[in-house]
Amino acid sequence: MSERRCLVLSVDDDAADLALLRKLIPRLGYASIEAKDGLQALELIHERHPDLVLLDVLIPGLDGFEVCRRVRSQPEFAGLPILLLTALDSAEDLAAGLEAGANDFLAKPFNEVELTARVRSLLRTKALQDRLADILGRYCSDAVAERILRDPANAVQLGGDHRRVTTVFADLRGYSALAAEHPPDTTLRLLNSYLAVVNDAVLAHEGTVADLVGDGIFALFGAPVIHDDDPLRAVEAAVAMQAGVSRHVIPELPDLRLQLGVGITSGDVVAGNVGSERRMHYAVVGDSVNVAARLQANAGPAQILVDEPTYLAVHHAVVAQDVGNLRLYGREKWVHAYNIVRMAQISPVA
Repeated sequence: MSERRCLVLSVDDDAADLALLRKLIPRLGYASIEAKDGLQALELIHERHPDLVLLDVLIPGLDGFEVCRRVRSQPEFAGLPILLLTALDSAEDLAAGLEAGANDFLAKPFNEVELTARVRSLLRTKALQDRLADILGRYCSDAVAERILRDPANAVQLGGDHRRVTTVFADLRGYSALAAEHPPDTTLRLLNSYLAVVNDAVLAHEGTVADLVGDGIFALFGAPVIHDDDPLRAVEAAVAMQAGVSRHVIPELPDLRLQLGVGITSGDVVAGNVGSERRMHYAVVGDSVNVAARLQANAGPAQILVDEPTYLAVHHAVVAQDVGNLRLYGREKWVHAYNIVRMAQISPVA
């Protein structure tokens, strides 16, 4: 499969300028789309996700400065390079464009050689940023990677903010015995393929994989991305994990059926960077996190144990068993827990 060509959006109400860009951009090896006003430009940015925007300032509707400001107000487009092409060439105009969020500025009438160099430079920078995001996403969640790239100065500060988070711990049952019985390469393939299943379940419900701990996964719903229904998303992800893992087979061990133990809690935590100035990771700190880990340790194979706050948030959407008060290791207080059997079949409202 051929690689996707970079897509360049040209925004200008001057037919002659658009015609020139329409010829130049494909000649450089890039795909091209066009807009003639600010609102159409914003629509195409949302729909087509271009790699570069060549933006005139004096266009109908929203001017180029306002288009820049609106693009930069949306985190998903924080890294989109914008090159202003305009007849406005005063120092004040340059300052206004850069303050609005443009990456570069080229006065009209522009020189094709200079424009080519600027376009290639900005697209190289965008490609490096995309590559960095891909690499970061392999070591932390996409949400955390985006947070780092959007605001690197603040993203690497120690400390955090108070918020309500649903925490999920899931652990593979019987892994130690499997590791003792099979060669390391077989065990590693099993581990990686199993972790892919549970990781995908978390990401499909827009959670954050905070850490992979041996054969376990530590996931967050509500940090750094918040949804109104984070407890429900967490439980749905856990049910999807159980279903995916129960069906998961690796060729070397065709008769093996895997099972998870899962613990879920919802509570107030501090979410942010933990560690030192040289080594840190995004994490949440709070009592509910410890309780989730303890519930996971208490869970039997294929069991999902949740605390009462989580159950109360999702009870309408699940079939659950009240398992009563549990005495968890290292805690004096008993914890009222529920076992999530499955998601309920909710009838649509007539």
